[in-house]
Amino acid sequence: MPHTHTKAEAIHDAIEGYQAANRHAPDAHEKARLISDTVKQWEHEEVEILHAADHPQN
Repeated sequence: MPHTHTKAEAIHDAIEGYQAANRHAPDAHEKARLISDTVKQWEHEEVEILHAADHPQN
């Protein structure tokens, strides 16, 4: 998932991707896992972006 969107958009994309891959909407447990995993990934990417901004490579 490219980090060009908000956290909410990332979650929306993850749920849509799940539905497309599994041909059904996630149940409550699946949705909770998707949200948790997506937020962790999004935050990891956010830290990488901030770190890169603090330490630009010439």
